[in-house]
Formats: sequence, C-alpha cells, structure tokens
Amino acid sequence: MSYGHYGHPFMSPGDWQALTPAQKGTWMRRFVRRAHRARTRAIGRVLLGWARFVRRRRLMRDLATLSAMDDMMLKDIGVNRCEIRAAIQSGTDLKPSR
Repeated sequence: MSYGHYGHPFMSPGDWQALTPAQKGTWMRRFVRRAHRARTRAIGRVLLGWARFVRRRRLMRDLATLSAMDDMMLKDIGVNRCEIRAAIQSGTDLKPSR
C-alpha cells in the first residue's frame, strides 16, 4: 500500500484482494467516512457561496434603490448622496422617518 495526495493511503486492486473480509469492512467504513466528510465540506462551501451571493445582490439592490431617490427623499432618511454606499455597507436603518 502506498500513500497518495494529502497523505491518504492508496489501495491498489492487488492490495485489496489480499485483505480479509474484516479488513475490507474496515477500509470501506474509512472510505465512506472520508466521502461523507468531503460531501459535508462541499455542501458547506456551496452554502457559504450562496449566502455571499444573496448578500451581494441585496446590497446592490439597496444601492440602486437609494441611488434612484432624489435628494429630498435622501434627506428625509438622513443620508447624503455621497454617503449612500457607506450607509448600506454599515447596515444603517435607512427607513424614512415619516
């Protein structure tokens, strides 16, 4: 048996055939656990990427909404036109006071 990428053992077909049924069961459990961990990490990365995407879309939507307002409407919520991006990124509550 040799070791492959990241120090994980690599089992050749000849090595596998030489194992007893109990040893094969042990190896299969190891392979399944490793596959489950890899799947969990992959799902976590996808969910993290999705959360970043949704947050970015929300920020861009809010930026477009505030940029479309006129100066009087922005004054009502207490933001100058040059402060729009900073207000969105800081998470300030930007609801009109009316």
